[in-house]
Amino acid sequence: MLAYPNLRHIRLFAFAVETGSLSKAAEAVRVSQPAASQAISRLEEHFGGHLFERRGSGVFLTERGKVVAVRASRIIELLRSANARLAKQSRIGRGLAQDLLETHATIAHLRALAGFARAGSFSAAARVLGQAEPSVQRAARELERIGGVPLFDGRQQSVRLTSAGQMIASSARLVLRELESALEEVRELDGSFDGRVVVGTLPLVRTSIIPEAVAHCSASRPGASIEILDGSYEALLHSLTIGDIDMLVGALRDDKSKRGITQEALFVDGLSIVARADHPLTKLEKVTYEDLAGYPWALPRRNTPTRAIFDAIAAEHGFEPQPGQGIVETGSLVALRGILVRSDRLTILSRHQIKYEEEAGLLSVLPIDLPDTERPIGIATRTGWKPTALQAEFIAALRAAAVA
Repeated sequence: MLAYPNLRHIRLFAFAVETGSLSKAAEAVRVSQPAASQAISRLEEHFGGHLFERRGSGVFLTERGKVVAVRASRIIELLRSANARLAKQSRIGRGLAQDLLETHATIAHLRALAGFARAGSFSAAARVLGQAEPSVQRAARELERIGGVPLFDGRQQSVRLTSAGQMIASSARLVLRELESALEEVRELDGSFDGRVVVGTLPLVRTSIIPEAVAHCSASRPGASIEILDGSYEALLHSLTIGDIDMLVGALRDDKSKRGITQEALFVDGLSIVARADHPLTKLEKVTYEDLAGYPWALPRRNTPTRAIFDAIAAEHGFEPQPGQGIVETGSLVALRGILVRSDRLTILSRHQIKYEEEAGLLSVLPIDLPDTERPIGIATRTGWKPTALQAEFIAALRAAAVA
């Protein structure tokens, strides 16, 4: 089980960084000087080395300490931000609730709430966390009492998070991820690149760009763990905002900068009409929109950008599926490829998505232009997110794969 440092020790450390004095930090968090020294020693043990150099009456950060200080500052910021939002709803008043999360929340509290949010119940969270269910429920309920705002609604088997509970759970996950990243970064200082990168992927980049980036990163950092997650854009975006994934790679959206998301375009990609290599339309030197009419289609699911583009073009040029002609809808590129190879169906895809099938002579791009179908493809991350060195190397590998 992954170990986390004491949150109060992190707070003490942050005050020591801010004031340059361990004694002043001890006063700020209301502990004795010996207790403060012991807390810092425990943090140094957790992070594998000295965080401070003690000179005269002050303390100065080591290189290891600088890494932890950045993450500690982010953790305090996350707790204060969550507390400010919680205080607006608190029964005990804004003044009293000003710093309750920062001063009273513990790792046990945060893990319990984050575990419930991920698993959907206290019993499932207990199994994930390797703890007894009463312990998990007690810790989560303690956090509810600390904030003075209901975090749960319902009874017994129908317990669910309130909107405040979802907000605190999201902050809890981000705090835990910052602590994990801090440990990964100090290990990187020691030359151990055995951390992890969690990447959410959308269909267009799964065929070649992601595999190329993984191969490159794994070759240079064989001890690294890379987790690739598939899913809908909405589900992956949610996972990104709460820290369950580090980055989302695929077609970018126009309206996400307002939701705490930063986007970086890697390249611009257009769409093509694709069929099996020996499809009747592949025999034509030039395919027209009229030629497409009458053929059956296998299409992306509704409410996806590619499907919206297809529907608009098909309606404008009159080659949409005809009455009585069934449509196959799927979000699985593997299934889609198999369907195309075994039938006369057509689809609309990026050429990147059929790279290997085209090279193998299984699928072909029809000779027809689809104007105004270009979309920016790139990386979405949380605004203000600081990648570890390993994560930064993976992003560099993505950039290289995009222009290869």
